[in-house]
Amino acid sequence: MTDLLHLLNTRYPLRFGSIEFARDSVSTAYIAFAGGQRYFLRCVKPFGVEQARAGVEVQVFLQGEGFPVPPVILTNEGVPCFEAGERLYILYEYIEGGEVDPKKDAEALGALVGQLHRVMRGYPGVLAEHDRDFYIDRYIGILREKQYPGADAFAAYGEALWERMKGLPRGYCHGDMYRGNFHKTPGGKIYALDFDTSCLGLPMVDPALICNRTHYFEFQPSGYETSRRVFERFLPEYRKHSPLSRAEIDAFYDMIAVYHFALQATILELHGPGCVDDNFLDNQLDWLYRWREQCERKR
Repeated sequence: MTDLLHLLNTRYPLRFGSIEFARDSVSTAYIAFAGGQRYFLRCVKPFGVEQARAGVEVQVFLQGEGFPVPPVILTNEGVPCFEAGERLYILYEYIEGGEVDPKKDAEALGALVGQLHRVMRGYPGVLAEHDRDFYIDRYIGILREKQYPGADAFAAYGEALWERMKGLPRGYCHGDMYRGNFHKTPGGKIYALDFDTSCLGLPMVDPALICNRTHYFEFQPSGYETSRRVFERFLPEYRKHSPLSRAEIDAFYDMIAVYHFALQATILELHGPGCVDDNFLDNQLDWLYRWREQCERKR
C-alpha cells in the first residue's frame, strides 16, 4: 500500500494520506483519501490494459458531453490514466450510492441508455468492431478446441440466431450493461460505469442485457415474463432519445440467448477452457433449448 500511495502522490496534483483495498476482479480497486475526500482508484491487470485504455477515452468523451459518468481525475500531465509495472491506473471521483434495480428503475435506465447511444453517435475515437465472430463464433471455436461433444449443437443454435440478427442495425454498444455497471446515488441520480467493452456492434444488446431478468445458471420459466415487463417499461423512455427499429425490438429475446454465447466465450478466454466441465456446458445448452421453446410458444 505504501508504494501505491507514493505512486499516486507522484502522479496526481493531490496529497493522498491513505488508501484502502476495495475489491479484486479483472481490476483491483481501492479507495484513496486526499484532502478529506474519497477517490476511487482502478488498477487494471495486464491482460485488460488495452481495453481499459480505450474505455477511459470513451468515458472522458462522455464526461465532456455532460453525460453522467463518474468524473475521471487527470494526472499531472493532464491525461486520464497512466501505466506503471504493466498495469494501468485510473482515478475517479468517488460517488456515493450502489447498484440500480432494473425492476424499479426501468424507466430511468431506458432514458439513460437512450441518451448514451445518442451521444456516442458523435464519438470521434476508434472502437473495436464486433460482429458474428465476437457474438457467436468465438464461443464455438473454444468449444471445438475443448473437444466438447455438444459443440455442433451449439453451432446450429448460433447459426439460427445469427440468421435472424445479421440484418440488424450496427452502432455503438456498451456491451456489458448489467446492473453492477450502473451506480445510483442516494438522491436518485444514475451514473453509467465501465466502458471497457465499448464497441461498434449491435446496439440492441444493451437494452437486452439490462432488462434481462432471467437466471443465468438455472432456467426459470418466470424469467421470460419478468424480462418482458422490464423491457416494456424501459422501451418508451429509450425511444425518446434514440430510435429502435421494429426488428431490433423483436430481437430482444434472441439477444438474451446471444448473451450466453458471448459471455461464456469471454469467461473461457479469461480463465481457460478447463474452468467449466461438460456437465456445465450441457446445462447451458439445455437452458438455451428451453429458452427458445418458451420464446416460440409465447410469440
